[in-house]
Order: sequence, then structure tokens, then C-alpha cells
Amino acid sequence: MSFEIPVMGEFPARFGLVLPHFGSGPDAAHLLDIARQAETAGFDSLWVRDRLVAGAPHGLLLEAGGTTFLEPLLTLAAVAAVTNRIHLGTAVLLPNRHPLRLAQEVGTLWRLAPERLLLGLGLGVGPGNFEPLGFDYDTRLELFEEIAEVLRGLPAAGPLHHQGTHFSFEDLEINPQPGARVPLYYGGVSRAAVRRAFEWADGWIAGRLPHDTFLSRMQLVKRYEADTGRNLDIATMPITLVDDGDGRHLATAREAVATLARSAEGARDWIKPPSGRFETVDDLSGLLISGPPDRCAGQVGAMLEAGVTHIVFDLRLVFDDFERQIELLAGQVIPAFSGS
Repeated sequence: MSFEIPVMGEFPARFGLVLPHFGSGPDAAHLLDIARQAETAGFDSLWVRDRLVAGAPHGLLLEAGGTTFLEPLLTLAAVAAVTNRIHLGTAVLLPNRHPLRLAQEVGTLWRLAPERLLLGLGLGVGPGNFEPLGFDYDTRLELFEEIAEVLRGLPAAGPLHHQGTHFSFEDLEINPQPGARVPLYYGGVSRAAVRRAFEWADGWIAGRLPHDTFLSRMQLVKRYEADTGRNLDIATMPITLVDDGDGRHLATAREAVATLARSAEGARDWIKPPSGRFETVDDLSGLLISGPPDRCAGQVGAMLEAGVTHIVFDLRLVFDDFERQIELLAGQVIPAFSGS
């Protein structure tokens, strides 16, 4: 099969991977091998998540079987040292860092990987990621806005200045700074997330959304495009599991369907399937890519046709099969799309 890749503004379709930096026991050597393999295979981007207290709100399955969590920016620094071309993204950093420290870290990553950084920011969930650091969880939107304001000002022509509720500083020289403005992404699944992406960012990370709900969000995207004259890079990060027919991941796929269905049922503003319940793989389209390569290609094609411009495959269910999944995606799924 072959699909024409839609182009939104300046953004052709791109394909990325979530790095295996969390779970039951992430291995540094394996992670760096994966980064090299992904770059060689032609992927466009590698992404990390962010969490201080690694919990499992949806069960251990969706946390790759464990609660170990390698710090995201340190992970990207290591990956930067073993890659040359591939973009490095955060999806998403929580607003629980002082913006000056984050500015220095962003500048450092830019030095290590010039023009390759994609900085995703979001609000996050769970007070455990904020309160142990002295931040009030209920003010996380204010924290995000102040941090985003500082980051949007980089690189600064002179000293940094900021006067806010949570952070205030004047005439501070922070070096290194990035050599150009780092693309900012806002991550979130709500209608408010779309608005914030257009207010603060260059891209919207839609996380995982059911297909019909995503189409509804894209109607809002088109309204903001018309109002602002701007086009954003639209990213989504579906749980992905490619099966080449040997059935080794069949039980995992079934468990994933059940887990994601329970999670989707609790989402108040998601559009329900015709049955009224999230129950099947088709009901979870947009949240999950699974099946043989041709079926996965069809699911990818539906996302691109809906307006996604950056698909980040989240292989957390099959971290122990990561190398083969890369081969299947790069060899049998992505080539179905002309121009990729």
C-alpha cells in the first residue's frame, strides 16, 4: 500500500521513537545502541519522558514493567554524544525546574547537539513530581507560563531578565545559550492544550488521543491556524507493537488493549465509539498501533490523513524487542508512505 504524505505548512511527516530510558531496568548501553540504530535506520527523532517520582498510575504494563526512570536531559546528553543527525526531544518536561537552570541545560544540550533539540513542555500530573521540590502542584500552569516565557527569550542578546510570581531575576548572564531559538512544543490532550500550543509553542504534542477525538481537536487547530496565520508541527505518540506473524506479542497486545480501554473510559471529553465503549483495537485507533506491518501502516496512514505531521512510536510494551521493532518499522511500515 502507499499513502501520500500530507504537508501542513512547513512540516512534512516525520517519524520518531520514544527511548527506553524507563521501566524495569533500563540499560545505558542498550539505550545508546538503540539511538545509533534509529539514526542509521533513518528515523527523524528520539524522545524522552519526564518524571521525578516514577509511579504506575495505569499499572506496570504502561511503565514498561517497572518504576526506574533515567533523568531525561542527562539521557539526551548521552545520546547526543553517540549520534550526529537525529533530533532529540522531550515529551514533555514538567514545570518543576528553575528556568535559569533549565536555560543552562538547554544551552549545554545545544552545544552537544547543535540545532537538534526539540523542547516539549507540559503541565504533568501528580503532586509527587512537584511538592518534594518545593513547588505547589496547583500552580503548575503559572509555573509553565513563566518557564516558557524565559525559554522563548533564548538566545538572549544580553543579560536575562524576568519578573514573575514564582521566579524573578535581573541582569543575569547564563552561558552557554543555544545558538538559535529552540523549537518549543506544548504537550497535552485537552482543548486547552491546543490553545496553549498556539500561544506558547511551535508544535503541539497531542499525546495519545482516539481518532475521532483527535479529529475534533484538529478542527480547533484549523481555527487557530486561521486566526493566527501559523502552522504547528502536530505530534502524536501512540503505543506501538508491530507483529511479524510469529505471535510472540499477542498476549501483550491483548493486555494493552484492555489497559488502554480502561484508561480511555475515564476520559470525560473523549468521543466514544459507536458501541459507546472502548473495547477493541479499532476503538483505540489513535492510542495504539498494533498488528502486522500492513495493518500498522494503515493505522499510520489514518493518523497522517487526520493531520498528524510527526508520529513518535512508543515501544514501551516491547522494550526487550526494540531492535527488531525498529527493523519492522523502518523496513516494512514507514516505506509505505511516499516521500518518507
